[in-house]
Amino acid sequence: MDDPVEATGKLAKQISSFIREHYSDFLDSDQVKIYYDNGQIQVSKILASVFSVLLPNPIFRKVLPKDYKLFQVADLLCTFTLIELKIEKNLYSKSEEIFFGNRRDFKKNYLKHIKKKEWK
Repeated sequence: MDDPVEATGKLAKQISSFIREHYSDFLDSDQVKIYYDNGQIQVSKILASVFSVLLPNPIFRKVLPKDYKLFQVADLLCTFTLIELKIEKNLYSKSEEIFFGNRRDFKKNYLKHIKKKEWK
């Protein structure tokens, strides 16, 4: 997607939709904490606005990935999702192939196992 405004809007809608679909799950928690490393200012703004509007009293924390294993796991899952999208668009890179193996190997050895755990 080449248009940053369109991409920002789509991401905000996807996050909003996810929160609405799982609203009762969020309310079951005493606190909802959002951890982000502030890597992209647009994403920081989206998270702050969407969570603040849809949930009561969300808590935002800036995180250093080295300090939080769960954040590292989330980053890994996002990386796998990005690679899956690159495979679909025939953009799988040589460095990804060296690291993960060919496309089939990546799907079989990594993506398949992650998909089993996906929260829908």
